[in-house]
Amino acid sequence: MPFRDGTSWNLAISGYANYGSSSDAVGVYKLMLKDAAMNLNQITFSTMLILCSNCRWMDLGRQIHGQILKFGFGSYVFVGSPLLDMYAILGLIFDAKRYYDEMPERNVVMCNTMIVGLMRHGMVEESKRLFHGLKERDSISLTTIISGLMQNGMEREAVDMFREMILAGFTMDQFTFGSVLTAGGSLLALGEGKQIHAYVIRTDHKDNVFVGSALVDMYSKCKSIKSRETVFERMTQKNVVSWTAMLVGYGQNGFSEEAVKIFFEMHRNGFEPDDFTLGSVISSCANLASLEEGA
Repeated sequence: MPFRDGTSWNLAISGYANYGSSSDAVGVYKLMLKDAAMNLNQITFSTMLILCSNCRWMDLGRQIHGQILKFGFGSYVFVGSPLLDMYAILGLIFDAKRYYDEMPERNVVMCNTMIVGLMRHGMVEESKRLFHGLKERDSISLTTIISGLMQNGMEREAVDMFREMILAGFTMDQFTFGSVLTAGGSLLALGEGKQIHAYVIRTDHKDNVFVGSALVDMYSKCKSIKSRETVFERMTQKNVVSWTAMLVGYGQNGFSEEAVKIFFEMHRNGFEPDDFTLGSVISSCANLASLEEGA
């Protein structure tokens, strides 16, 4: 290629990275540094930071951070998010926090990335302070903090946070509902689960397959079999996850025969089971066999 611009270099780096040739991607990046440093841009550094995160390359990641500062990209938020994520993934959460604090400008994406990193390292109070201090918060911010609380075994606080954000007028998305319904199921909090369900019905997400599957799972964990069946029957769209949630719910509540029946119904409706589904129905079959032997 007689002429190479920034786009050509970035395509070569990302191409190697996406197809598993990480060392070749690094080789192209080093060649770019040597022969075409004027073409380095936000996409170049973002791609390399993501590669370092995926490959757990701490030393190279630090070198690239230095090069980001050297070439004047340290204040770019498009570079900042993958840099924060890299430090958090590599266990260098205090480096991430220091960089975040030094940033002259932060957008909501960077803030969400920082919250994820802090939660990943069990820094719950720091995450909550950051969340409540945000001038700009979106549904992703809320889902991030709720998921982080759950990951740290704080399902009750996750549900309380959801309520607080409803009162504050937040707009929820399917992932927010999925996360808080999972928290409600873990708490076996049927009453609160029903309240969340009632709120879902008043939104545009009442027919969302992701939310419907989360409702089926929540009612299963709370042992509300009839409510779960009603939700499933009313779902206008179903996928492998929703069918599996029904199957697992029957199995967990001692209805092994119904679990096997739903498996065959799932197959008749054209859905191919995944490994988790197969493992669940095999477990139900084993339970049925044990009951027959006991009889």
